[in-house]
Amino acid sequence: MGSGQPDDRRSRDVDARDARGVQVGDNNVQHNNFGPVVRSAYLAEVRRIAPARLLSREADLARLAAFCTGDGPDAYLWWDAASGAGMTALMSWFVLHPPSGVRVVSYFVAAGRTERENRAAFVDVVLEQLVELTDGSMPAHLTRSTREAHLFGRYTEAAEACARRGERLVLVVDGIDDRRNASGVAALLPDRPVGGLRVVLATGIGWRVPADLPQHHPLQKSSGPRLLSPYVGPAEEARLRAEQAGRDDERGRREAERQRAADELRDAQRRADQWRSAEAARTTPAARLAAVRRALVFVGGWTGALVFLACLAGSWYDLRVAGILSAQIVVGGLGATLGLVPAAFRLGAAYDPAPRSPAAWFASPRVMVVRVGAALTFGCVAGAGAADYLDARHDRLLERSLGIGGALPSFGEGVAFIFLVLVALGCGLAGLHVATAAVGPWQERRRAEERAHRAATDAVAAATEQEAYAAMAADAMSVNPADRTQAYQDLLARLAGRPRRRPPR
Repeated sequence: MGSGQPDDRRSRDVDARDARGVQVGDNNVQHNNFGPVVRSAYLAEVRRIAPARLLSREADLARLAAFCTGDGPDAYLWWDAASGAGMTALMSWFVLHPPSGVRVVSYFVAAGRTERENRAAFVDVVLEQLVELTDGSMPAHLTRSTREAHLFGRYTEAAEACARRGERLVLVVDGIDDRRNASGVAALLPDRPVGGLRVVLATGIGWRVPADLPQHHPLQKSSGPRLLSPYVGPAEEARLRAEQAGRDDERGRREAERQRAADELRDAQRRADQWRSAEAARTTPAARLAAVRRALVFVGGWTGALVFLACLAGSWYDLRVAGILSAQIVVGGLGATLGLVPAAFRLGAAYDPAPRSPAAWFASPRVMVVRVGAALTFGCVAGAGAADYLDARHDRLLERSLGIGGALPSFGEGVAFIFLVLVALGCGLAGLHVATAAVGPWQERRRAEERAHRAATDAVAAATEQEAYAAMAADAMSVNPADRTQAYQDLLARLAGRPRRRPPR
């Protein structure tokens, strides 16, 4: 009795560890004991680090909301980001603005702490928030050895309490990386989430899961983090849009140039094909014989016309003079034949003059007037020489018939004969020159076509070569080892002067 304790010891068996208050009494004596109700103030710290406005993160917030409210099999969402990417801003905004039906417990790792300090701070902050969700009080007599065990127990209790209220518990942890000595916090994350518990983990880029985590831990089975894209402000976004617009314009310009080059290549290929077809038709034996026939008709027609004119011109004086002039014109025709027929044979179907047109012989009217004048002068001189020769021969024959002359020609007759021979050679050279000048435009046109064909062929070859090297470059950058090996072999083949082992793609 002197101890002051009641004789009835039933009051000592009451479990009041999770009660907000205890009322005990007997024999009109009542004892009221009330434990403190836990209210976490950690959101004030979150508001201090959260941005006033979150920009350009709608897609990331939607992904977070879908994960926290969805029924997927994954209990962990792991994101990593480089320094300055805006991960803390995103997570703090999400903690302050969670989706409907989601209760968030959060912890943001602070810099400047040791590994032990970070673990202790995580337990203090998260445990306080979990106790608040269970409407209980902090466990009494917490020690360094029991704190983490109470934390794991409260994970389950808080998740089940939220589930009974139709809510979902989400644990958000940001800032785990080796620079902040926070890798040990990963060991305090729930390894067997129950009650629909979701964990959103934000780490620094390159952070690795600690090797001492249990093999059944969700982080050990994770396929890896999702990289958070860096934050882009309005000014930077405008600059990037301008750069993208410039790249699009440049891409459009290159595409237009590529299309133009492709059109030019097709046109060059078409011209090359036409050239090859025309070349095949031009060089057939029938085409060459037809060209020779046209040249002979051409020369024969104009030679006959000139002979007819010479006969008309010489008939009023002496038909023998007309005969000598005609013979000299025929020699000129033979010279024209020697100059025209071989060229016509080489040109083949490409030689197709108009025999009746003087333009086939003369490049311009001025040239025609000069040459016709020279021909008339030459004809007059040749006619005079022929008349002198006939007169000298007539005198020699007359003297011989009278017995006063010898059988040998006289000096005047010999000079006149040599002059006629020189005139005939001149006619032959003149015919050769006129024929060469007449066929020159056809040969020049042919050479121009050949140059155009070579240019088209070179363009096709250059484009094909560029396409081949582009294909080799694409193969060299391919993820397929066989393509890279083929590109190396093709490059060696080109350096050695051998053709590609396969056509370009």
